Amino acid sequence: MRKWFFKILVWSTLSVGLVVGPATSASAGQDELAQVRASTAAFHDLTAAEHAGYARLLPCFDLPGVGGMGQHYVKTALLTGTAEASRPQALVYEVDGDRLQLVAVEYIIPLSMWDSATPPTLFGRSFTRNNTLGLWALHAWIWRPNPLGIFANYNPSVKLCPGH
Repeated sequence: MRKWFFKILVWSTLSVGLVVGPATSASAGQDELAQVRASTAAFHDLTAAEHAGYARLLPCFDLPGVGGMGQHYVKTALLTGTAEASRPQALVYEVDGDRLQLVAVEYIIPLSMWDSATPPTLFGRSFTRNNTLGLWALHAWIWRPNPLGIFANYNPSVKLCPGH
């Protein structure tokens, strides 16, 4: 019995290692994400976000059948062509009636500020190219768990925009 338990334990440990990668890189990424949470926690209060220079930009985004994204508040002064983990260019809020709830942050690099053919990266993840908006983007769902993954573009746990 102990022998089978040991084999299952070893197999489980190896399987988890294959899925999430080495513990050191996973924990390092979690440490960085914890810093992002700490640096953006005050922005659950939209007034604090606005006082920090974030302003509503473009309409609410979603993709029916996939999930919501939300209303973006962008700090245009941070659109410099670089991305720092603790200074996201955008805050993403779920629209719930007349209430906005912080669910994610987004890192944005305008296409005009990125000369390389290789996408920018942060947290070991490549940004997504959006030709329509002329930018590279990377979401981090740090305030609302996302069954599609923390860095997915849309989140099925986020309400669709009003009218959808």
